[in-house]
Amino acid sequence: MKGVSKADVARAFGVKPPSVQGWLKTGRISKTHIDSLISYFSDVVGPDHWGIGRGGDSFQSALGPAITTPQRPVVVVESDDDIQHEVFAIPRYRVKASAGSGEPVFEIDTEGTPNYCRSGWAMKNGFKPDSLFSIVAAGDSMEPTIPDGASLIVHRTSEIANGKVHVICRGTQCYVKRLFAQMDGSVLVRSDNQDVYKDLTVSPEDPDALHVVGLVVSVSFNL
Repeated sequence: MKGVSKADVARAFGVKPPSVQGWLKTGRISKTHIDSLISYFSDVVGPDHWGIGRGGDSFQSALGPAITTPQRPVVVVESDDDIQHEVFAIPRYRVKASAGSGEPVFEIDTEGTPNYCRSGWAMKNGFKPDSLFSIVAAGDSMEPTIPDGASLIVHRTSEIANGKVHVICRGTQCYVKRLFAQMDGSVLVRSDNQDVYKDLTVSPEDPDALHVVGLVVSVSFNL
């Protein structure tokens, strides 16, 4: 930035210039520094330098409308029996394909706690509560859409929704992939992490049949 050197910033924050260079190169700045940096540069070069003010209409114009979600009460429950009827539990499963037919097998994840969803959400989206289950994603093949360890809510169905993310089983393994039904009856299986994982096409004649377990309808993970 004109008039401000990396050495100036380093002295102001008590760090070494390479640390400032790292901020600029990676774009990653610790939470302990970000607010102070905004304040520092606003004081040094003035808010007009950024093209938006530190507040007021110009800031709102740059960011768009603010979120106006109404406050809702948080209810703490001791057991499933205390949960109101508008909310239902979604069991957590371990999903695997049997070594025989390849049909998916569901096992209750005794170590995992169930997810809870509103009945209105399921009804609005056409999901049957007894057809919903949750699993935990593993690996990086669907990043950045689904990171390793993300919790997935799946609606059990054997139909393919083109371009959507599904849980599938093939052979003795199960996966989370994006599917595309092809005109010849084959299925294109795609990972979102295209830099590492390539597309795979599974034909109807393939000895390891592809079984669609369900459609991923919700993803949650820690930021």
